[in-house]
Amino acid sequence: MADLSKYAFISKLKALPFVDEIWLFGSRARGDHAERSDIDLAIICPRANESDWHQVLEIIENADTLLKIDCLQFDRLNDDDKLKMNILQFKKILYQRGES
Repeated sequence: MADLSKYAFISKLKALPFVDEIWLFGSRARGDHAERSDIDLAIICPRANESDWHQVLEIIENADTLLKIDCLQFDRLNDDDKLKMNILQFKKILYQRGES
């Protein structure tokens, strides 16, 4: 897995008070990605309102990378969603509030 902590957009997401966790999923989490593969992020933010989520999307839109970033609000996925199950199986935790 590439070190995503070098990107400023990750630091900006971590600084948002309503973001509890940031998970990497998809090919980069599994380790079978190509050099130009997109970055798939699941943001855990159960207390976020629409305005808060807009801040997340703005940070992603202005990210300091040319790679495509797919970002989703994990808390809004249904429990029986296959994507949710896949994320839970292969996720790599990039950030947890309260952890260094």
